[in-house]
Amino acid sequence: MRPASPTSFTWVTAMTSSSRNGLLALVFLSAPLAWAGLGDNEGSITGERMRMRAFHSVSRATAYTLHELKGADGSRVTQYVAGNGQIFAIRWHTLYKPDLASLLGSAFPTYSKAAQGAAQRGGIQRQFLHQGSDLVMQSSGHMNVYAGFAYRPSLLPPGLNPQTLGLG
Repeated sequence: MRPASPTSFTWVTAMTSSSRNGLLALVFLSAPLAWAGLGDNEGSITGERMRMRAFHSVSRATAYTLHELKGADGSRVTQYVAGNGQIFAIRWHTLYKPDLASLLGSAFPTYSKAAQGAAQRGGIQRQFLHQGSDLVMQSSGHMNVYAGFAYRPSLLPPGLNPQTLGLG
């Protein structure tokens, strides 16, 4: 592979080793991580797999593809991908509270608003249920067990009932 321009290549190779390492660290740390969330493209699952350091398995059904990520600690994240390549549903079973901002992707603000409303009720809440127009989510959690699912009805493959997937 050839560098984009001889000038940039010469500049990087002319740097001292410590300067080059510092530059590479700065580029790496400032680059956004691509995590797979609802509505994201199937290709983003690779970033999630690397972040979790997980084993990745894929199985195909008629209307969707199922990607399952299994971590060394037993955590599992399952992503349902429609034929158009978009993630339409996610299921998780983890030992630690999952990064919902990453898992829910562009649907996270909807969840956040609903969760704030639920928090206004007070008391200890171990379960959360939201059934909105474009986000359905259920989650529960207590020490070392966090489980739930979320899906976006607008992204479901035609004719697919979320209940047949165990979502709802």
